[in-house]
Amino acid sequence: MSEREGRMEPKIVSKEAFSVVGISIRAHIDKHDIPQLWAKLGSRVREIPHLVQPGVAYGLSTSFDPETGEFEYVAGFGVEHVEDLPEGMGSWDVPAATYAAFTCTLPTMPEAYKYAYETWLPESGYQRAHAYEFELYDEAFDNQNPDSEFAFYIPIVPSQAG
Repeated sequence: MSEREGRMEPKIVSKEAFSVVGISIRAHIDKHDIPQLWAKLGSRVREIPHLVQPGVAYGLSTSFDPETGEFEYVAGFGVEHVEDLPEGMGSWDVPAATYAAFTCTLPTMPEAYKYAYETWLPESGYQRAHAYEFELYDEAFDNQNPDSEFAFYIPIVPSQAG
């Protein structure tokens, strides 16, 4: 294993259920529509009531279609409870699950996802679970700094040997 791959080894973590309020789009892996979504949400974050941690954001992904390259993407913030949704926003409940958490930067994100799905997951003894995959941007994350790190979480369950 290379030094770079060793640095990409995930932490296996259990996360409690949480709720996110934000904005969703049908995104495409080859388009650059997600940064515009984050900009739109950033200008409206003060409208979201009951934030758990104002500086902590989530990017939820689900419903990936390998034939079209499209998926649902949600840019949002964790909330203590869902109430009084701002116009044009929705809520998503993320159930408790076990995840493989990979740390990367925005520039290394494509390489990290490729490693996670093409190298680590097939050799890990786990398989992807049917749940939201998400990015977690904590208070230290700075989207203007290409070296700023965040983590993406892949839901996992033990592989079914067969």
